[in-house]
Amino acid sequence: MFSFAKGQQKSENLDTQDSLEVEKLYGLAKENSDRRPSEAKKYLYQLVRYIDSIVVPRQSKNNYFNKKKADAYHFLSYYERREHNFDEAAILAQKSIDIKLKNGLDSLLATSYHQKAKAWISVINSMEDGIKQLEKAEQVAIKHKQTKQLLEIYSSFGSAYGVTSDTVNAMKYYNKSICLVDSIGTDYQKAAMYANYASILRRFNDYKGNLPYLQKAIALHKKNNNKIGLESGLYALGVHYTKVDQPQKGITYLKQAINLCQELKSEAVLPFRYLALSRSYEALGNYKESYVAYLEYHRLLEKRNDVEEAKKLAKLETTYAYEKQKVRDSLEFVTEKRELALITESETAKKRLYLTLLITTVMGGLIIGYLIRRIYKNRVRIAKEELEKNKQELTDFTKQLIEKSNAQEALTKELTELKKDVGEKESIHKLQDLATSKILTKDDWYVFKEKFTTVYPLFYSIIKNKGYILSKSEERLVAMEKLGLDTKEIANMLAISEDSVMMNRYRLRKKINAPKGAPILDYLED
Repeated sequence: MFSFAKGQQKSENLDTQDSLEVEKLYGLAKENSDRRPSEAKKYLYQLVRYIDSIVVPRQSKNNYFNKKKADAYHFLSYYERREHNFDEAAILAQKSIDIKLKNGLDSLLATSYHQKAKAWISVINSMEDGIKQLEKAEQVAIKHKQTKQLLEIYSSFGSAYGVTSDTVNAMKYYNKSICLVDSIGTDYQKAAMYANYASILRRFNDYKGNLPYLQKAIALHKKNNNKIGLESGLYALGVHYTKVDQPQKGITYLKQAINLCQELKSEAVLPFRYLALSRSYEALGNYKESYVAYLEYHRLLEKRNDVEEAKKLAKLETTYAYEKQKVRDSLEFVTEKRELALITESETAKKRLYLTLLITTVMGGLIIGYLIRRIYKNRVRIAKEELEKNKQELTDFTKQLIEKSNAQEALTKELTELKKDVGEKESIHKLQDLATSKILTKDDWYVFKEKFTTVYPLFYSIIKNKGYILSKSEERLVAMEKLGLDTKEIANMLAISEDSVMMNRYRLRKKINAPKGAPILDYLED
């Protein structure tokens, strides 16, 4: 009895130590959640590994550890979603769900279903799955009378239906969430609901109605020192002022958002902050700064792609190491059989043979590995050089076309003035016909399209695979959009009026069911 009591006391002491360590890691993650999300993620992953390392069952603390681990996966899902890693976010949310289902933590399922839904809602093709997860979250919240969780679920319903352009359902759920949050919500929840409501109002072009909610959300984020929420709010405010023809204000808020993004190390969203800044400078007429911001947008995107390439290379190297180990294991097996067959030979001969085979295998593996890596690096380098060359050729050719368009436009103006001076003469009419002829000729288009498809080989096939059949004029328009040309430049290149460009955009948006004001490429490429 004494020894049993002593053992039981030791187990309880271990439980206490483990609980303290888990609480410490959880507290550190919570402390860094709003200001240093990368640090918060690090502590959450440490927490998961620590709980997994506990070998002896802790019956008295079983659900405590399960709940903490489920919570860790839940918040990790949030951070991955914030960084646009939507598939990883959905996987982590599902891990949280599995732990809760397995250990009878049914009353806590609403948050995890909701988190998984938000990951799917962020991916257009998975909207239906996202709404199903929201319906599960709503059922759990209603069953357990979780009103505060319910208001966040209603807000996500509004976002989902807003993306699908279901205005009636979107506003119905958003109004429900706003009514609830005003009566029972915390400052954090109010900030989130106001920001989401402002977002849907902007989507429906209600810029006047969205501003008060956006400003209230930003004020609450500042009050609670929530830097992640504040960064999103400042970005939204910058976009708002640019849309309402106040680009100078928009630039101010976008620069603040970029500074916060860099502080938070939010590399996934930072490129798009520079893209919005470029558009604000363009609206202001400052094309030099617009170009600088646009280059930074592309540089950050390429940097992100380089990181992905490094990950792929690491995966290839790991796979190669695994295959090499399998070869070694196979050779060792063959060597053992051979030693058994040659048992009568001297031990010295057998050892020498084994050593020779082993050295040959290792050296061969190293040489093959070196050659594979060298070939792979050379191919990557050549591909990058070729892509840069094609990009430069496309840029130069586009510049030539623009210069050609500008020159002919100037010639047209001069001829108009000359016509006033000398009157209606046949020679003047012929020159004017020449000046107003199509700038982008058939040959020009073929050369341009060839260079364009070299740089963006999958651009038109992606559009076609999504079911959109574009006319020749629509192909030209989306190519100009892909190069980031403005309305005037497109009009000059295609020898049409700016109103015609706007009308072509309107018809194309209608054709692909894109809402007014939405970037066309977001719907054609995503």
